[in-house]
Amino acid sequence: MSLQGKGFFTNNLRDCEGGDPGSILAAAQAAGFSHVIVKIADGTQPDGIDTYGVDFTAPVVQALQQAGMAVWGWQYVYGDAPSAEATIAITRMQALGLDGYVISAGGEYEQPGRSGAAQQFITTVRAALKVPVALNSFRFPNYHPKFPWSEFLTFCDLHMPQVFWEQAHDADEQLSESKRQCDALPHSRPYIPSGAAYSAAGWSPNEQDMTDFLDTAQALGLPAVNFFDWDACHASLPLLWKAISSFSLPAAAQGIPATRTSSAVVSMAPNNPPDAFVLQFLAALNDRNAAQVTAFYDPAATQVWADQIRRDTISIQAGFTAFFNSLPAGIVFTIASTQANDDLLKFTWEAGSLTGETILTLQNGKIILDYTFIF
Repeated sequence: MSLQGKGFFTNNLRDCEGGDPGSILAAAQAAGFSHVIVKIADGTQPDGIDTYGVDFTAPVVQALQQAGMAVWGWQYVYGDAPSAEATIAITRMQALGLDGYVISAGGEYEQPGRSGAAQQFITTVRAALKVPVALNSFRFPNYHPKFPWSEFLTFCDLHMPQVFWEQAHDADEQLSESKRQCDALPHSRPYIPSGAAYSAAGWSPNEQDMTDFLDTAQALGLPAVNFFDWDACHASLPLLWKAISSFSLPAAAQGIPATRTSSAVVSMAPNNPPDAFVLQFLAALNDRNAAQVTAFYDPAATQVWADQIRRDTISIQAGFTAFFNSLPAGIVFTIASTQANDDLLKFTWEAGSLTGETILTLQNGKIILDYTFIF
């Protein structure tokens, strides 16, 4: 589902209109919101479930979605238990039937050795979820070179940075600089900022900040914006809520696609000779035998091929059959370049007039995730 217009993160859902689904919907509609991003987990612990096991997030999600509003889920991740964090993300996202997923990651991921945790987490989540995924982290990447930007953003659809101008009132300047730095990343993704709508250490944004932030977003041609967080803003900063509500952010002509169409960049050693797996995969492609190619995939594999998502080997094989049938006779697949990093393989290939880039994630010697872009 595309994101367009204004939205809000919730932190503690029961502090948003008392957690009442009808009141939350009424407030969102009155403010002109197109989407709401609800907290679903913190690390390995689920969020939005009370001590009696009652999921109080579910009725809110249902009310908003039935009214035509997009509802995404967000989770703060720490990186010390990436597999368990991924498991709770998948469980909560699927249980709630949410439209998109936001990964919120911060300073914990600047610790040494966290790039592997990032890769493990994001590939697991990406293989299981069939919705857009966004990264929510530092607004100025240049100040955080140790953060695993590439590992996360390679498998994300959107970049949703935290443009929090704490202790200042230059929201417009910080938004412009954040976008410049995020767009300069070699693995940049479509940019949807998250603005500050809370108080911290005696500081609060003011109404002019909200207007400056939204004016700048509009001038930059951004299709959507978010603010953090509903619970702090509506209850304690009503003038800010009013400023956001009264601002009309027209929907962009083009929304953000649910699947990526731009080339992904992976931090891997360049110009490696093709390894045995890639050579065997290439040979199967040149045999034009869809079943033979599909045998390289795990039964639970996900393939993102151009603008299509295929979620099991049956649909993957059918996709290869159609692709092979569309090629002229005599076309040969050749490898133009290849890179590798443990169980992550990236290679560029050519077949006649077609050029493609494929990124494979392997698990136990089988492809669990395939991103292929055709240019």
